[in-house]
Amino acid sequence: MAIQKDSHVTMEYTLTLESGEQIDRSDPDRPLQFLCGYSQIIPGLEKELIGKNENESFQVKVPSEEGYGPYQEELLQKIPLTQFPEKIELKVGMSFQTRSPQGLPMTFVIKEIEKDSAVVDLNHPLAGKTLIFDIAIKGVRAGTPEEIEAVKNPSCGSDGSSCGSGCSCG
Repeated sequence: MAIQKDSHVTMEYTLTLESGEQIDRSDPDRPLQFLCGYSQIIPGLEKELIGKNENESFQVKVPSEEGYGPYQEELLQKIPLTQFPEKIELKVGMSFQTRSPQGLPMTFVIKEIEKDSAVVDLNHPLAGKTLIFDIAIKGVRAGTPEEIEAVKNPSCGSDGSSCGSGCSCG
């Protein structure tokens, strides 16, 4: 079966940058599993998987525009030092997690520490970078109706209750 929308894909991967630096790799005992077509992986990689089959191995080069986006200078911001916990000694390179105005988790890194503020980078650490994936497709099958429903409604029944949308989660 070739990968298409609604396919359940099991794959191993190694992620490197153009410099050759390895950034990430799947655990051979726990390969990555996802449903194709639901933005569970970056768009450029998902697009390149369409039509591939079980037991295929290949390399995919994903430009930043189809990965974590271009690096945006405007996402460098100054935050008053008073906004950080008092008991933490701030250092360049430290990362912190906060919430975006929409309530989504977001991570930022301290780039510079000034007298009264810290310059932080709100870009994703891989923004602006071309990503190189070495892929081994271990399995492809049709997603079950339950898997598809769960990915369409991620909060559906996550606490054991019904979401109230008329689906079968509760």
